[in-house]
Amino acid sequence: MKNLVTVLFLFCAVFISAQNADWILAQADTRRAVADSFRFQITISDYENGVPVNQALMSGRAKGMNKTMVEYQEPVDMRGKKLLMVGDDLFIFVPRTRRPVRLTASQRLMGQASNGDVMNVRFQADYSPVLTREEIVETEDGAAQCMVLELTAKRKGTAYKRIILWVDSEGFFPVKADCYALSGKLLKTIVYSQRKNMGTRTIVTKATLYDKVKTGCHTVIEFVDMAEEEISDNIFNKEYLLRM
Repeated sequence: MKNLVTVLFLFCAVFISAQNADWILAQADTRRAVADSFRFQITISDYENGVPVNQALMSGRAKGMNKTMVEYQEPVDMRGKKLLMVGDDLFIFVPRTRRPVRLTASQRLMGQASNGDVMNVRFQADYSPVLTREEIVETEDGAAQCMVLELTAKRKGTAYKRIILWVDSEGFFPVKADCYALSGKLLKTIVYSQRKNMGTRTIVTKATLYDKVKTGCHTVIEFVDMAEEEISDNIFNKEYLLRM
């Protein structure tokens, strides 16, 4: 009987830990978006040894856990190109062409930013979390007590196979993420910063991606605008986008 009680206690502890990890990840996701359905505008700036080398301006729409569409506004030679992600399916639409081209989330969009870095708006859609420990992390605003989650990809189509995510224990804001390839190699570190009020929520609006393979390179993704909006499912339909 004693052994049975011990087994049940351990099972309950593991179950509660898993529930806590899911809840923490859900809170972190709400600090990255203003609503379930929203429009946004972002800038992507690429740097080498501190010098800016490329910049893009994109507008987009996102809905639910796994639907995102973005369109280039700048530079001029990219204007009108669209990216569509629905679940594991990711396509690029080029003006005056009749067929979209399939992409992968891990392919580079610009600098250190992959397609998945821009298109995936919620960790929960792609990763299963485990709460591993707590740590203090130095940030731009000082030391932050963080909970550390290990995220494991649910599917093959994700940008990274494993992510170690630091979440602020006080406000549940994402603070930092180490992103790993299938081989186990650390590809990049993402630092989240610049918390702003947008709509009814305070969210992190800046992500700085540091290349861990090529030194001296980093890319900044910044939300310059985000607002709740009811969005038609047509926006996430390939045939509809081809007619736009």
